[in-house]
Amino acid sequence: MRKSIGSPAGISGRKREKFRIRRNAAAAAVAAAAMAMAGGAAAPAFAQSAPAPAPSPTSVSSQLAPSGSSALSSTVSYWTRSRMLSARNADAVSTKPAGRAPASHAAPSGPAVRIAGAGPTRALRGGARPGTAPAGGKATPMTGPIGTPWTGSLTLPPATTTGVVFFTTTGNGVTESWRCSASTVNSAAKNEVFTAGHCVYGSIGGQVPGETWHTHWAFVPDYRYGSAPYGVWTARQLWTLTAYVGTQDEGVDMGAAVMNANGFGQQIVNVLGGQGLAVNEPYLYVYNFGYPAQPPFNGAVLDYCSGLEFGWPYVAGTMGMACNFTGGSSGGPWLAFFGGELGYINGVNAFKYASLPSYIFSPYFGTDAYNLYLAA
Repeated sequence: MRKSIGSPAGISGRKREKFRIRRNAAAAAVAAAAMAMAGGAAAPAFAQSAPAPAPSPTSVSSQLAPSGSSALSSTVSYWTRSRMLSARNADAVSTKPAGRAPASHAAPSGPAVRIAGAGPTRALRGGARPGTAPAGGKATPMTGPIGTPWTGSLTLPPATTTGVVFFTTTGNGVTESWRCSASTVNSAAKNEVFTAGHCVYGSIGGQVPGETWHTHWAFVPDYRYGSAPYGVWTARQLWTLTAYVGTQDEGVDMGAAVMNANGFGQQIVNVLGGQGLAVNEPYLYVYNFGYPAQPPFNGAVLDYCSGLEFGWPYVAGTMGMACNFTGGSSGGPWLAFFGGELGYINGVNAFKYASLPSYIFSPYFGTDAYNLYLAA
């Protein structure tokens, strides 16, 4: 991939499936942090969104993907079922201790903003068709900290908006295939996907020395057992925060992709729907979706868990939730105000600690997340 010219310089692309596994003990610390932040946390009122400032031109960075019909065809044909099934989970091992001296709790860095999601508006030409919600409304399936296969419709959001990201890296002269999770997000252009920063840029925790922007980047919504019921969608441009390009720190581990239209000229959100976005909010109750692929999961179906976010003061700019997701779920969305189909992305799976297998962590979604959304 070649670097785009004239793109905002602050969001950088590609960070490993930084399902960062931290090795230091701190089970008591995470429990205390969760208790402290969750204490008395009733569901927050649904406030009106306030206007937010335009993104800083230096806050995000991007990378253009190869364009043209031959390049797109090459990416689609590259991801055979065999390659999808054999792709590695981009797990990164963090060297930061979980129990070091606390930093500060993540907090809003600007006005709260909520951008509503959108359901599919067009049938997918030449392939499967998303369903229609049954009359009488829909119930939100309940879960908890133990991830379980999604029990809702597989032809409606969030099944159609969530999928597996596949990409390649080149380190030490070796090309390898990897996988993450991601979600479509509603935007004016109807072509944006949100994921973790290490899923678009970076060395994947040192596993791929020298790697920068990932290649052969593709998104497979509603992935099931190596199949792509809604096709393989290719990226036109990858984005991440410039700070992530420079540091690959967990507090800025978020990424986005601008997707190409399919062969019929349809945009992905119009076909499959897109989740909303909520930034600069208090800690919320969220539903976490993704494709964890390490035991006890197999990465073959969409899984989910749910719980209350809490501030994680041991890594600046991050938050956590009780969920036992494993490698492969990196980049999967945390949906607040989830109604059974659509919600608001308020975090993404970014890192874990080996010593805290029942918890997973995300960058706090503040103004940086909003800048990323607007830039892409």
